[in-house]
Amino acid sequence: MPIKNAEEYLKTLTEDRDISIEGERVKDVANDPRFAGAARTMADLLEMQSDPELIDTMTYTSPTTGDKVGMTHIQPRSREDVVARNDAIKVWMDASCGMMGRSPDYKNCIISSYAEAKEVFKRDAFDGSENIQNFYEHVRENDLVTTHVLVNPQVDRSKPAHLETSEIVAQIVKETDAGIVIRGARMVATLCAMANELLVMPAAVTWATDETRDTTDFSFGFAIPTSTPGLKFICRPPAAQTNAPSLMDHPLSLQYDESDGMVIFDDVLVPWERVFIHRDPDFDLKVNPASYVGHSMLMQSVVRAHSKSEFMMALAFAIARSTKIDQHNPVQVKLAEMISMTEFVRSCRITAEADAHETEFGSWVGGMRALQCWQTFFWQMYNRQCEIITTLGAGGLVAVPSFAEVAGELKGDVEKYFQVANADSPRRIKLMRLAYDSALSSFAGRQRLYEQYYTGDPMRTQAALFNGYDKDSHIERVWTMLDDLEKRDYQPT
Repeated sequence: MPIKNAEEYLKTLTEDRDISIEGERVKDVANDPRFAGAARTMADLLEMQSDPELIDTMTYTSPTTGDKVGMTHIQPRSREDVVARNDAIKVWMDASCGMMGRSPDYKNCIISSYAEAKEVFKRDAFDGSENIQNFYEHVRENDLVTTHVLVNPQVDRSKPAHLETSEIVAQIVKETDAGIVIRGARMVATLCAMANELLVMPAAVTWATDETRDTTDFSFGFAIPTSTPGLKFICRPPAAQTNAPSLMDHPLSLQYDESDGMVIFDDVLVPWERVFIHRDPDFDLKVNPASYVGHSMLMQSVVRAHSKSEFMMALAFAIARSTKIDQHNPVQVKLAEMISMTEFVRSCRITAEADAHETEFGSWVGGMRALQCWQTFFWQMYNRQCEIITTLGAGGLVAVPSFAEVAGELKGDVEKYFQVANADSPRRIKLMRLAYDSALSSFAGRQRLYEQYYTGDPMRTQAALFNGYDKDSHIERVWTMLDDLEKRDYQPT
């Protein structure tokens, strides 16, 4: 099948799936106000692949069917391919202001990396190489949207989740001729209400042994349709006020709230042909580095962050211009911070592309050093960007009314008292509602938390950068300089 259009995608959301939110099971995600905005946005992103002006950027020819498929599925064979995929990602990210971290490109890049490294899935415990390749082609050729879960529920964080006595953690409870049976829970399934497939990969960072328990029960990797019997998704409440009188009141959260959920496996049967890893704890720690998944994941993310930073910078410029505070030097300093942070992210993308290299599988991946630098700093930069927006907007962020007031009974008062130097009342209200949604709302808080933890504990990512960095040559430089100075030392006469 070729790329999907918007309506074809929205029809997939009518499948019988177990999606719950606010105590209610949702049958029609596309038309439920708590999901409809993001579902429509997702449909629009897929539709962009068919736009005559974008199709060459957003698609390439499938090597198996000859159909047009999404560029974000490509397995790069050159530095140019890496850039081309990033260009396609940037189109989608610009369209959503970088606010949809789990749009289809995120998982597409990851799944393509797994499939490219399919040989590493040939293990003594289980050979999942053919299965991962088939799944990649299935997603690519059907233009499917995928979510994933990697993290065990937070129950007793003083011990490894797989050593807890409860049955909360997802685990293998049975094996049959048809497949493995999974019971328990995983988190966090971002985009689950709008996804067609669920990818489940190892959650453990380290494995501890317990003679009283078979810890291999917790070692698995697979993918199943979100409509699989026994699979349940419990979503958090929406970030936006879904009965708002105007989209202008919550311009980001009503369009880009991807939703997040806990996944419940109620004795879910996973067919053997959908299993990639089976009872192989040693492989759980190796599968991601061996398949270069981190490179693809972070490359997609740095492109997303570039779009997000550009949007926040543009918003800061617009706020400052509207009341002419951009004429003041302290404000210019803050706007210069916005510029510097945005250019830092852009430079990380350019450097990672320039440092792209070929893997032993024949694929090309971006340079990791620049990606890790972005990873360790961006969440702090994003917090600072939100802080600058709130500083520039100040009381205007909370004194701004609903956009519906523009046409309300007090229209005349609104027109008079909500104007500013460089914007009439409607434009100023729209701008400040956007600023509020970007930096102060529930949606903004979720975005900040997402940036901080989406690749795991920031301390661990920073430690990983330190531990993997070549420190010896730099230390040696210092000692060489000191030894040389000592040799040239002189005694004063």
